[in-house]
Order: sequence, then C-alpha cells, then structure tokens
Amino acid sequence: MSSRALKRLERQKLEKLEKLQESKAVEDASESEDESLPVKPKVNVFALLNDDDNDNDEESQDEEESRLESSVPKESVVEPSSTASKKSKSKKKKNKKKKAVEIVDSDEELDRILADAKKKDQQKLKTSKESSVIAELPDNYEDVYDFEEEFDMEPTPIADYDSNFKYFTSGRVKESLPLLAIESTKNLDPDQEFRNLLGNLSLDTIEDANTTTSLAISPELLQQFKKLARLTRGWGGGDRRGVPGTTRKLLFTKIRDDYLPTAQKPMGMEEISQDELIKYLDYKEDHAEIDDLQVKIKKEAALGVRYFRFTKVNNVQERVANTRFYASVVMTPDPESLIQLQQQYPYHAETLLQVAMVLLRQGDNKSTSNALIEKALFVFDRSVHKRFHELLSEGKTGLIRLPYEGFLNRQFHLCLFRYIIALGERSAFFTALNYCKFLLSISPAEDPLGVRYFLDHYAIMSEEFKYLTKLAKSPLVTTYNGWLTPGIAFSTVLAYLHLGDEENARNSLKLAYTRHPYVAFKLLESIGLSATSVSEQDIPTDESIILAAETYVVRAPLIWNDQAKRQFLHDELHKLFESSPVKNTQQKGLKSIFELIGFKADSPKSDLPFNLIRFAILSGENKIMAKIPQVVWSREDTFEYDLLPPKNTTVDYNEYTGVIHKKDGIVDSLIDYVDQNLLGQIVQNRTAETDFDGILRQLQEEEARGEE
Repeated sequence: MSSRALKRLERQKLEKLEKLQESKAVEDASESEDESLPVKPKVNVFALLNDDDNDNDEESQDEEESRLESSVPKESVVEPSSTASKKSKSKKKKNKKKKAVEIVDSDEELDRILADAKKKDQQKLKTSKESSVIAELPDNYEDVYDFEEEFDMEPTPIADYDSNFKYFTSGRVKESLPLLAIESTKNLDPDQEFRNLLGNLSLDTIEDANTTTSLAISPELLQQFKKLARLTRGWGGGDRRGVPGTTRKLLFTKIRDDYLPTAQKPMGMEEISQDELIKYLDYKEDHAEIDDLQVKIKKEAALGVRYFRFTKVNNVQERVANTRFYASVVMTPDPESLIQLQQQYPYHAETLLQVAMVLLRQGDNKSTSNALIEKALFVFDRSVHKRFHELLSEGKTGLIRLPYEGFLNRQFHLCLFRYIIALGERSAFFTALNYCKFLLSISPAEDPLGVRYFLDHYAIMSEEFKYLTKLAKSPLVTTYNGWLTPGIAFSTVLAYLHLGDEENARNSLKLAYTRHPYVAFKLLESIGLSATSVSEQDIPTDESIILAAETYVVRAPLIWNDQAKRQFLHDELHKLFESSPVKNTQQKGLKSIFELIGFKADSPKSDLPFNLIRFAILSGENKIMAKIPQVVWSREDTFEYDLLPPKNTTVDYNEYTGVIHKKDGIVDSLIDYVDQNLLGQIVQNRTAETDFDGILRQLQEEEARGEE
C-alpha cells in the first residue's frame, strides 16, 4: 500500500480518537482537565514514513491497513464498566494523547526545517548569477493580468509598431517556431548543398577543397601552422570542426589550414538572466508596467526561448586591438593600418569584417573578402555557449535570441548578413535561406538588419516555394503592416505560380497590390510587357515606400524569368490598375483606391525604419543606396562596423576622449572597450609612428603590478 493511503488511514484514526476524547470529557469530570483540550494532530507528508520501519513489502502493508481499519471502530464503541476499567481506559487515552503530541511536535519541527531549507534555496536561486532564464510560472499565474490575451484578440495586421513588439505574443511566437527552425545543422553547411546538387562527391575532393587556404600565405609559414596544429591538442580533428578546450564541434564553419592554431578563445558568451532581460525590455518600453514584461518573459521562457550575448575578453591584447581598430576606423580612417592590425590580431572579429569590406571596395577581391567573413564567423562559432550549442545542434534556432543592444551581438548579426550574401554569390541558395531563418530567429520581432527584405529571394532561388507561402500566412508576416515587405508580398505570388495554384496567386497579387501599389507600378515598368495608363504621380509615395520598393525591384528580374509567369503578372496587374479610379479623380472628384486604403498624397513623409536603412547600406547595391535620403549619410552613427546602433541613454561619453560618466547601461559600444591612454598616444603620434610593441609591454607590466 502506498504512503498516501497510510497517511489517509492515520488521519482518520486520529480524528476518531479526538472525538472519543471529547465524549469521554463529558462523562468523566475528574479527567476533564486532562481531556478537555483535544489534540488536533498536524499530519506531515513524512510522518508515516518514520513509523513504517522501512517495510516496503506489499503484503505487510495490506495487513497494516486491515489492522488500522479494524481497530478504529472497536475503540469508538467501548464503554467503561468499572473504576478499574476507567483508569485503564484513561491511561490508554493519556498514552495515545502523548503519542499524538509527540507526532505533532516532530511534524512541526520537520515542517520548520523544510521551510527553512526551501527559503534558503529560493534565496540562493535569486542571488545566483548563473540562474536559468527559464522560470516556472507563478502559482497564481491565472490571477495575474495577461495583456497578451487581449492582444491576441486584436485584428491584425497592426498599422504601427509598438515598443517591444508586444502584439507578437508568445502564442504567435509558438506558431512561428517551425518556420524559424533549420531542421538540421547540415543545412548550414554549403558543402552539403553542393554534395546534394552535384552528386556524391568523394571525401578526397571535399578534403582538397577544405585544405585550400583562405588567404595568401607562404608555403613556409603554412608548414609552421600545420606543425603548430599538431602540437595544439584538440585543434581541427578529422572533420576540421574541433577546437581546444571543449568536446563540442563547430557548427557554422570548418578550420582552414591557414587559421593560426591557438587554445585561447578570442571572446566568450553568456546567457542573459531573467532580471537582466527585464532591464533589456524596460530600456525599450514606452508605457508597459514591469509586471507585464515579466509575464511576457515567463511565457516565452515556458516555450524554451533563451537569450544570450557575446562578451569580450578583458586582457591587454584585446584592449590594444580594440583601440587600434577604433583609431583606424573612427579617428583617422586608415585601411593600411587595418590590414596590419588584422595580421597581428588574426581573430579580432571587428577587424576581420572591416578589412573584408575594404578589400571588396578597393580591389573587388571577393574571394579574399569572403574568406575573411568566414574566418570572422569561425571566431563566433568557437565561442558559443553550451546551451546555445545544444539548441543549434537540435535545429531549434527559433528558441535562440541575441538582443541587438550588445555590441558583439551586433557584430554577429553583421557577420551573418555578409555571410549570407557570400553564399548567394556562390549559388548556395538553400544554405543562404537557412542562414536567413537563423538571422531572423535571433531577433524575429525587431529584425534589425532587415532579413525580411531578401529572405524571399533565397526561398525562390532554392525552390522552397511551400515554405514561402507558409511564411506569408504566419504571424512573422501578418502581425504588423511593415512585416509584409514588397519582396515577400510579390514573391509569394510567384511561389504559388510555381506550385500551379493560380487562384491563390491571384489572391496574393491583390493583397500585394493593395499594400504596395508603387511596387506594382514599378514591376510593370521593369518586367511587364507594357506600361499602364496610370501615371506615377497618381500613386502616393514617401521615402520609405520608394526605398522599400527598390529593394525588390532591383532583384525582381532575376526571379521573374519565365515568360508565362511574367505574362500572368502583366495581365493581372493591368486589370487591377484599370479597376482603379485614379485617372478619373480630377474630373469626378472621387477618391482613388489608394486614398481609400489609407494613402494620402499630401501626407507628411514618414520616418525611414532603421532596419530598412541598415539593409539598404549593407546590401551594397548601388541602385538601392541611391534611394537613401541624403540626411541619413549626414548622421554621425553610420559607421560600417556598427551601423545605426541603439541609443545608449545611460552612458555619457565624448566621441574622442572616451567615457565621462557611465551607469549600468543596457547598450554597449566599441568605445567601452578602448584604452584611453593608448588612444591619446595614437592621436598625438599618428598611427604609423606609434610603437605598439613598446606600449603593449608597458601595459602588460602595469597589469602585472596591479595583480601583485
């Protein structure tokens, strides 16, 4: 018999003993003083375990249950017949009462011990810096106001963005998780895609491709690297994915022969705790209460969502590299100094990404530029957190978040964006699509680099038509107006045509035309068979509409390359434009279809979304960049290494002299990791004339004296 059944029987027995004591108190006045205070036993869940004598035999438990059940009714009907029997009964009752009091005392002591232990555990969990983000919902969770339930009932799409994108509720996040998952890490390996496209390539062929160096390197130095790799335990391995200090494998990249073997990680990663995460959300919040943010965090945590951030290593070499990079990019731009810095600090991620763009712009050396981007991705790859690695290994990229407020997180976003472009240039479109999913998943609501503006292109090029149609119907696109980008809207039409579903293609085109009439007009100009009678001046536009349209129009001819599909687009758009009363508005005084759906010709120009500006600049497309307003280029935060970063309202610093007063800020930037003394010397002596080796030795000596 289980302990639960024993507990129930013991409780019944003690209750009947209590009733018996009360009845005897009335009959026997001489014993009323002892028996008038009925004992209310406090039963503890562990009380019976001590009386069980560790007997787990089922047969003996059944016998005990029968004995208890039979003993209770007998005691309840016994009536004393003589003084001796009264004394005997009284004695028995006193013994039973004493035993019950002992049980109460022992139970109360045990309860107190358990309560103290629980309190200490809760305090320890609260103060632990490594506490998990995933927290259980409170016991009174249903009594707490859940704003998401109200938001879930709101009709979508929402016209304007709100702080923290609260309409993208946890329910909508859960619905979107399958579309953010990469299914397998093999989908992040371009070699796997080439193997699928070109057939079963031999291992020798793949190994020969992997042994090629990413950068120009002398044979003598290459032999030294290979010898050092053999001496560095855990470097590379048979699959070229092993790194020292951990048994985890690289998931994004492979180690090339010209990667300098080293056991020291260039950066770290940590999981953001729940208390810190509330600060991240509160930093961006306009009006919601902390309690609402806590509900949002806990509901996301219940889904398994985890937040991470990359962290810098705080040592002399890293501070020198950060300072020299800052001086060579911000203070006095010097490409040659950057290249020297990259040679001296081969795993400084910011330098690798910046030099890659320098080589691309100056020499149009795409192979070398792409090699440096891949090397930067390797730097992040070997530094990921254990839990991050586990989620990624399982293909659960939809549960990974990297807030854009962290400086190195922004570098990781930038690295992924440029790696996607590099994969597209190698025609690895399916791999590029999976990296788009991953880049979108680490910040699906904010989408800081505008993944939605080119995700559709890689979906069409990799022939993932069903995925694109599902995406267009998901909360990732339907929650806010701005999430249905021109690319997703019109490429979904093309996806349905590839699937042979003209009816859904026609319906999708109506939606795309309604939401993006200017793009429809430009598509007739660029890939249509004839122009429409509607004038461009009849279509209300602003700077964001023109710029967003160009992000799709510049790529549209590459995917609308089938004559039959172009004919369908031409015919259907002509029907939609002809049904619009735009050309007759001046004569009949009627409102045009564009005014009916909310556009106003005399409306003020809207502000450009930051993610659209970042995408336009980082895309490198001249036609797109030409549409960016001049006022954007005059901003002081348009540096290529950290484009339009979030504003740090809790840090006051001068751009050239460094931090003046710093609080506990949420947003960090490169200036936070710069050595001010070294920066001052660089300003005085110029970059080329500075003795960095001497300064490095001096800083190391100062650090050693400080440790002593």
